[in-house]
Amino acid sequence: MKCSSVISLSSFAFGLGLLAICLIGSQQSPAARAADARAVAPSHQVIACYFHRTVRCPTCRRISAYIEESVSTGFSSQLKDGSVKMVMIDFQDARNQKYTQAYQIAGPTLVLMDVHDGKVTSWKPAPKVWSLVGYKDEFVRYVRGEVQSYLEATRTAAR
Repeated sequence: MKCSSVISLSSFAFGLGLLAICLIGSQQSPAARAADARAVAPSHQVIACYFHRTVRCPTCRRISAYIEESVSTGFSSQLKDGSVKMVMIDFQDARNQKYTQAYQIAGPTLVLMDVHDGKVTSWKPAPKVWSLVGYKDEFVRYVRGEVQSYLEATRTAAR
């Protein structure tokens, strides 16, 4: 299943705000953080966003850890330059309801987002994380492949 839609920066501001806080720190004012985030963000980003429950079972915790490991070890230079981001969002928190609705989240889900100039231009869930949780090497390859596909799509389109 692949979902494509353009979600404006304003509707995705909370998610980008989380990224800005991670990048810049929480000591600045919200306006300063938002301005810095726009200045720091590259024109193309791939965001791996894991929507999790407030209370997580051991399997959910393992999936979260495997996602983090897959992205951090497979895309360390891209994480540093900002072209790849990783975000964890509690989908049961009422403050995140607009993202739960926008990305059609009904349960714990990894969603990959292709972001161009601050706008999510396409996104897709990565449901195989559930069936691969018992097979760490395959899980890591799957998550890295999904992130890489969005990174390569831009390179291919630019040629």
